[in-house]
Amino acid sequence: MHTDTTCRRLIITGVGYRSDFDAVSHRNVYRDVDIKPNIGAVVALCAAQSGYRLVLVSRTAQKLENIRSSIIEIVPSAQIDLWPVDLLNPDDVKKCVSLLQNDCEIDLVHSAGLGAGTYQLPGDNPYLEIGETPVELPSLEFESVVRSLLIQVQCLLPRWRKQKQSRIVVISSMSGIRAVPFGYSHSSAKAGLHHAVRSMSLELNPLGIRVSEVLPGIVNTGMYDPPLVDSAIRKMGRSFGYEYEQGKLPQMDPMAVAEAVLLCLNTTAHILQISLVADGQFPFHGS
Repeated sequence: MHTDTTCRRLIITGVGYRSDFDAVSHRNVYRDVDIKPNIGAVVALCAAQSGYRLVLVSRTAQKLENIRSSIIEIVPSAQIDLWPVDLLNPDDVKKCVSLLQNDCEIDLVHSAGLGAGTYQLPGDNPYLEIGETPVELPSLEFESVVRSLLIQVQCLLPRWRKQKQSRIVVISSMSGIRAVPFGYSHSSAKAGLHHAVRSMSLELNPLGIRVSEVLPGIVNTGMYDPPLVDSAIRKMGRSFGYEYEQGKLPQMDPMAVAEAVLLCLNTTAHILQISLVADGQFPFHGS
């Protein structure tokens, strides 16, 4: 395991939360029941508790500030830099990377995705029937996860070539290895990411860059709260022989995903892939 995480700087992308409140700067993102931190935000808290220096990345500066203050309230010693940046803009990403200090080595957790701030999904629902899927959505969703990863890796590669060992953990989705109904856009984008990660792992491994992929199923981040999403997941479950009771949609705590990410970062082994679903979710690895 990395014996001293304080000597490593961890870049975490896609850090955010869902809330019905516009202004939450005075509230703790991790303790307020009305706020649901996403996977990237929970990974950030766990990594801070483990001693990593953090670089948190998102388009929304205010959310990043709120998350930083919330983490520091829990971990006063946390060292956190913020990058309010568009990961699809190579020049902006390159500029941020150029500002990184050389005082410690760098690892990356890629948890970016297509959010409402980039593209307003109908009803906040990525699980659409084919006839209702906007024709531009598959390309946008693919770019948000695959192109953004490529840009980051290209910008960081010169630094990683100088490191003895580096870790990349990509948070994808079970949808990438198990197609689902209503998943034309979501499943195709995540499948593209899955194969991009596997290709990258093979190519970068000789350079001492260990690439891991974490593929979660349904996670309680607020993504499944909108009625259209809830309904789509229940229909999806029926196609696998699962009939969920009203209000009983199985969702895992994002902490479970964060623990898997930290395992990938800190183990002496090279973990290629971790698949995990909520207890009670249809546990299908293939469709």
